[in-house]
Amino acid sequence: MKNPSRSAALILTGLLAGTGLVSAGTPAAIPAPPAPEAESPISSEVSVGYDTFYIFRGEELFEQVVWGQVSVDIALGEKLSLNLTPWYLSGIDDDYTELDLLASLTYDAGFVEITGGYAGYLYPRGSFGGNEGIDDEHEATLGLAKSFGPFEVSTLAAYNFDREGTYLEAGVGASFEICKYAALEPSVAVGYSSNYFAEDGFTHVLLTLALPIKLTETATLRPYVAGNIPLEVLEETQDAEIFGGVSLAVSF
Repeated sequence: MKNPSRSAALILTGLLAGTGLVSAGTPAAIPAPPAPEAESPISSEVSVGYDTFYIFRGEELFEQVVWGQVSVDIALGEKLSLNLTPWYLSGIDDDYTELDLLASLTYDAGFVEITGGYAGYLYPRGSFGGNEGIDDEHEATLGLAKSFGPFEVSTLAAYNFDREGTYLEAGVGASFEICKYAALEPSVAVGYSSNYFAEDGFTHVLLTLALPIKLTETATLRPYVAGNIPLEVLEETQDAEIFGGVSLAVSF
């Protein structure tokens, strides 16, 4: 006696084979998943910010400033990248303006990241009569950075061709995740002048506490508070300051 279920299956298979949906001895083909898009070697970030004090390398320059920058990273290889960053600052209560042009190469050697770069500090002349007599400055920089879990240790050496002096800095920073959208980032840095300022010696200690908040996949708000403590080179000309600010960065 024939099995009616087996007969029906053979008839169905024959009909499907006749339509080309199933071939004898060949399973139905499964479409291959689309190939993943290649990651772009170029990424960028646009940032704007406000600071209650403009303090650079321990030296208090101006109060109440706003700034903006565009940072472009270009992957030149698996371990080598190029960064180009123009940065512009303007005083709110005075006519001070500054344009910094920064370029650097970073190589990941595995045990440490090595960054060599150039910095040009340009002071536009004749803007509302301000900045007259301020000369542009140019620097060559070398930095080292190494991560240890949530901590990062970094060093910087900057030779200023116009001052004919060197600025040295060592710092330690960390990032502790509070939740999916926020982290707490404390850091401390200490600077040293070798003919960079009028005297040689330690310049300052900078303590910073930041709270980056992820607003979207590409936008981050970063408020911070900081304390600048002048040391032997700067303590006679300025006081310790507590200051702060906020910035907004959008990546592309």
